[in-house]
Amino acid sequence: MGVEPSVESLSIVFVDEDGRLSSVASVLAELDYPVETTTVEDLVAAADGAFDLAIVLDAPPLNDADEGVDGVENYLDATERLSVPVAIYSIDCDHACLKRAIDAGATVVSTTPDRAELIYRQFRHAAGMETHFQSDPDLLNSLLEYYPHHIFLKDDAGRFEAMSAATAREYGFDREELVGLTDYEVLDPQTARETYEEEQALMDSGEPTVNRIDHWIDEKGRPRWMSITKAPRYDEDGEPIGIVGSSRDVTEEKRQEQMVREVHEASRELVRAESRADIGRVARNLTADIPVFSHIQMALRSDGVLQGVPEESAAADGDLFEQYERYYTRAFEMGDPQYVTAAETNGKSTADDLTAAILPLGEHGALGLSADADVFTDFGIDLAHILASNVEAALDRAERERELERQNERLEEFASIVSHDLRNPLNVASAAAELVDEETESDNVVRIKNALERMDRLIEALLTLARKGKVVGETEFVSVGAAARDAWQVVKSPEATLDVDSSGVVAADRNRLVELFENLFRNAIEHGRSDVTVRVGVRDAGDGFYVSDDGPGVDPEIREQIFEMGYSEDADGTGYGLYIVSTIAEAHGWTIEAGESDEGGARFDVTGAAIESLEESAERNR
Repeated sequence: MGVEPSVESLSIVFVDEDGRLSSVASVLAELDYPVETTTVEDLVAAADGAFDLAIVLDAPPLNDADEGVDGVENYLDATERLSVPVAIYSIDCDHACLKRAIDAGATVVSTTPDRAELIYRQFRHAAGMETHFQSDPDLLNSLLEYYPHHIFLKDDAGRFEAMSAATAREYGFDREELVGLTDYEVLDPQTARETYEEEQALMDSGEPTVNRIDHWIDEKGRPRWMSITKAPRYDEDGEPIGIVGSSRDVTEEKRQEQMVREVHEASRELVRAESRADIGRVARNLTADIPVFSHIQMALRSDGVLQGVPEESAAADGDLFEQYERYYTRAFEMGDPQYVTAAETNGKSTADDLTAAILPLGEHGALGLSADADVFTDFGIDLAHILASNVEAALDRAERERELERQNERLEEFASIVSHDLRNPLNVASAAAELVDEETESDNVVRIKNALERMDRLIEALLTLARKGKVVGETEFVSVGAAARDAWQVVKSPEATLDVDSSGVVAADRNRLVELFENLFRNAIEHGRSDVTVRVGVRDAGDGFYVSDDGPGVDPEIREQIFEMGYSEDADGTGYGLYIVSTIAEAHGWTIEAGESDEGGARFDVTGAAIESLEESAERNR
């Protein structure tokens, strides 16, 4: 709010060679204040008139060819040639520019032209027409009377010499009444003695105390925290004559920190919850974990209907879900938070008078929290949203795990059927075929045995798929080379060769990684020569590994199709081997692509698998 200016007229001359100060002169002319402006092109013309203030320009270059206007040089030139005060109006003055001008003794005004009244008052100050910034006891009195935190000065005996009104009110006095008193009059004896000894030691050491946090219980039984800063003060000879101190009530900040810790701990409990029932149990106990909320209750969807999660003991304000069921329903169906006032008006009120907040939990339901109105500040509401997000994330995780468990149960059932109900009859048929083959030589028997062997491979592939369908197990750092060599022992051919050029390790489920190599090796042997050479190595980029061979390679037109389930160009192939490879890679978050090796054979690159060297792995394990 502006201050009514003096009726004393202000006459200003703008030294403006190129018109860049015209906008400032124009806005001043529009003010309803006694101000007269004159614009001249140089200091010679300015010296001819009688003015209260001269304004010179400081401006950056207009373009690459322009050098700009140096306001300090203009100021120094003007002060030598004019007999009136001079100020600089800067169009774009950074800190370095301002410091240089002030060091030269100049007053700098850089307020934009739209703040005309402020410019006017700055110019009056530069002209010496305002005493506003001169030393005045009223300025100190304003500070002490209106500053909202504690400020105090004590002498070397510990007596209050001056203090803010907030400090005096803390002790139940006004400022004049507290002058001359000590802590022994206003505090309990032990606290007064400790404070006196602390302040005497502070004056002896000369070391200030900065932002020390003190905690106590006030007369109403409430916990309080105060941030305290004290420093010695000295006379002209450098002798300590007392202390100056300030303190600020940080109870609300500490309370918020406590709320954050409580929500964090409750969130850790939610992370540890393994099922929807466990999450419900944790939610029931949240009130004990987060006491600032008087009541917390979750409602979950069951058969398309919201149902409140039962509580182990009734809350003082009753069942929150029964009390605010329509708000729960609205939050769930609309996906928007609902805020409830004491009058239960429309659920859309501001946070000033809230008694409950009902927050959506995605597709699961809604979470309700009730508390005193002072809890539902912006901070309290943000904290409630964080808690609801953590509950929703826990429910999402539990739902995913429950679905995976159901899938695994179906896969186990499928594997059991394949393993027993199909393999047992197949074993009987294979044994019978062997007996027939011993008794007679027939091409039909050979075809039967080949068909039975193909069926056995199909069953083995189906069992592998069933095992792969499960979640990838716990990962560990596995040697790529060791896993490849283990896989080679299972599928190696007498004439085939494995060349491992890898000393790296990768985070993987070891059994699944071995399966991946087994299927890639089997693919190389079955589709290549009997003396095929298979190589395993780490990619140059260190982002994965590869398996290559010197066989016939893969036709570029089918390099994407070969990873599809059931795809095979071999009439005797199952079409599952490379599909298993791709699904194992995907389960680890990797990507696999088929290409051509340096020898013209097939190359399979697995990327997205960060490889560590053995040295890095050893350093990590220290």
